[in-house]
Amino acid sequence: MKAVLLIAFLTGFSARSWAQEIELPPMVVTGTFELRQTPSVTDLFTLHLQRQIEANRAVEEIIAQSPWYYSRFWKYIPIPLGSSRNDSDQFFTPNYLSADYRNTERTLIESRKQSLFEKK
Repeated sequence: MKAVLLIAFLTGFSARSWAQEIELPPMVVTGTFELRQTPSVTDLFTLHLQRQIEANRAVEEIIAQSPWYYSRFWKYIPIPLGSSRNDSDQFFTPNYLSADYRNTERTLIESRKQSLFEKK
C-alpha cells in the first residue's frame, strides 16, 4: 500500500515538473490611483450630534407652534384615577382584608390541617 502511494506521489511530482511556464507580456497601468477621502470618526460624531440637535430644535419649534392643549406642562399634571368605586376600594383596602389574601390564608390553614409533619 505504501508503495502505491509512493508511486502515485512520484508520478504526480514528475508530471508537475514537466509543466511549462508561460510568460505574460508586462502590463502597463496608466492613470492615477487616489484613495477616497472619508470623514474622520470625530467628524462623523459631530455630524451625528448636529443632526440630533437640529431634530430637537425642530420638535421644539413644532410644539411651540402647536395649540395649548399639546403643551409640555400637561405631562406634569397627574391623571385622575377615575370615579370607579371598585378601584378606590382596592386602593384604600388594607392587604389583610382583600379577597386574595383571605383565600390564600384559608388555603394555608387547610393545608396545615392535612400536613404530615405538624402535630395535631
